[in-house]
Amino acid sequence: MTSPALFDRRLIFVLGKGGVGKSVVAAALGTAWARAGQRVVIAEVANQHRLSDLFATRRVPRNTPTELATRLYGYSVDVDKATEEYLASHIRVRPLVDLLVRSRAFHNFAAAAPGLPELVTLGKVWELAVAVEDGRPVWDKVIVDCPATGHGIALLQTAGNVSELAAQGPVREQAHRIEEVVKHPGATGIAIVARPEELPVSEAIDAVATLRADNFPVAATIMNGMTPRRFWAEDASVLGRVESDDPAIDEAVRAALRSDHHARIEHEHLRELTVGTYTSPIVVPDLGPIVIGQSELSILADALDGTARTAHPAARP
Repeated sequence: MTSPALFDRRLIFVLGKGGVGKSVVAAALGTAWARAGQRVVIAEVANQHRLSDLFATRRVPRNTPTELATRLYGYSVDVDKATEEYLASHIRVRPLVDLLVRSRAFHNFAAAAPGLPELVTLGKVWELAVAVEDGRPVWDKVIVDCPATGHGIALLQTAGNVSELAAQGPVREQAHRIEEVVKHPGATGIAIVARPEELPVSEAIDAVATLRADNFPVAATIMNGMTPRRFWAEDASVLGRVESDDPAIDEAVRAALRSDHHARIEHEHLRELTVGTYTSPIVVPDLGPIVIGQSELSILADALDGTARTAHPAARP
């Protein structure tokens, strides 16, 4: 069966190896969808603070949606505050909750408790995804800028792990509800971001295999920072035979051949990602060594807009 395209999902998790530009991709996706009339929120987790830099705004306050652009909002998950809210919803004795949250020992325990920070983080994402106002969803799209691949996968797996290990009760029930949303094949999609380099591509392939084995809805792979191909193979062959007495022409030819060689290597990595994940990767162009801001995000949104609407995971052989 063909799954919905990335553009048709409501909850999108963006994962990738550190340094591949997943925060930029998440912001560009949000920009594209907001321009299309969607009300979008991008959730930062694990103490990331990239949105304020990308949108040239003050730091996004924690646990409060903040407008970044028209119809586009940022949301930074505060684990400590989310843990306090989680306790309040289950203990229901406010003085005891206040005593706990003021205790340094409790915060040290909470940070070290297996899966608790991830569960409360995922719980805040779940709240954004299921929030309703006047009978309709508050957010048309919820994008989660996840931690680097390993921690990102662990975050996604948390609800399922807690659901399996917890005894009967409200904790297990909530974890089960969160897992149902995170794994929903029609509403949720996971986008794996890579760069056209050996290690990011290898990590992306492994991540897709791990997520699929655990029944997570991988919706797309995204190759970020691709150099465009400017020559056909026969063009490069002709350039290689150019002979000139003009040093400027010689240098121009060498530069063209170097660029073509680099692009060929990148496209080989693109082929590896395609074959290794059984997907048709969405390609995001390289904008060069510049600081990414709203103008650049608009360019990347243009590149993502059409392909994100139609990219489906390819059927496995």
